[in-house]
Amino acid sequence: MELTIEQALQQGVAAHKEGKLQDAERLYRVILQSQPLHPDANHNLGVLAVSVNKADEALPLFKTALEANPKIEQFWFSYIDALMKEKQNEVARQFIEQAKEQGVAREKLNVFETQLASKNKPENIKSAGPSQVQLNALLEHYQNGRLGAAEKLAVSITQEFPQHQFSWKLLGAVLGQAGRMSEAVDANQTAVTLSPQDAEAHNNLGNTLKVLGRLDEAEVSYTQAIVLNSNFAEAHNNLAVTLQELGRLVEAEASYTQAIALKPDYAEAHSNLGVTLQELGKLDESVARHSQAIALKPDYTEAHSNLGVTLKELGRLDEAEASYTQAIALKPDYAEAHSNLGVTL
Repeated sequence: MELTIEQALQQGVAAHKEGKLQDAERLYRVILQSQPLHPDANHNLGVLAVSVNKADEALPLFKTALEANPKIEQFWFSYIDALMKEKQNEVARQFIEQAKEQGVAREKLNVFETQLASKNKPENIKSAGPSQVQLNALLEHYQNGRLGAAEKLAVSITQEFPQHQFSWKLLGAVLGQAGRMSEAVDANQTAVTLSPQDAEAHNNLGNTLKVLGRLDEAEVSYTQAIVLNSNFAEAHNNLAVTLQELGRLVEAEASYTQAIALKPDYAEAHSNLGVTLQELGKLDESVARHSQAIALKPDYTEAHSNLGVTLKELGRLDEAEASYTQAIALKPDYAEAHSNLGVTL
């Protein structure tokens, strides 16, 4: 049976996520044989080329994608980044200006402009970046929960060294922990723009977008993280959570399963998969997953409560009661477990 263009693209993206790069390339090229100007196939094939340090081969692919659909911001970022990798700085400047005219967010383009400006400085006056002492202090503040001090130092570093991608990543994490998600999105987007091949940065951006309810955008970020690092178990789990919230349960099940295959002791992924299986009506499998999560992490409150939900649905009320009671023992103010226990009794 011959694949449709959409089916070939879906299979190509799936292979790309799983790290099956030859299969992904073959499927993208099948699409281009039929539709040479297909924007997603061209762009994804370009991403593949960049991932193996062939930015020169990516350039015509990114350009075709951009010309086919200039409304997609990521197409602009990928093309400009590849131009700079190939030291075509003047062309990159021209496309930055074109991107501005198309309405691409200026704050994202400013990062590229800063990089280009730095490239024009004589080597002896280039900013090397923050000192190791500053970075150690930044990490220490963050790891010890001193978010105010961490934010102040991260802001200072990013102002002095606007190309220092790690500082933007940490600033995004600090702002996210402080609940300032809109600002965290901006910081994480800057980190992604500075280093489009950083899978962790894409995952971080997805996390903040998901909290803001921007699920379609979060899905794109997690997918890009997986494309860049197919062994990134946390990104597979986060993508699955997003798919679950979007109501795409079968896809969520597949992503959770992939996360667990990569990291068998991933208690959160086991429990999350248990919730999805319960929603799909696969109750015995759901019990097994929640039980595995608890075996891996006995103090995992949510897993005990989730197990109780599934046991109750199976009519195993005494066991459900025991699970809810254990959840409450671990977290006495766990309102959901109290409510579920009340309904079960």
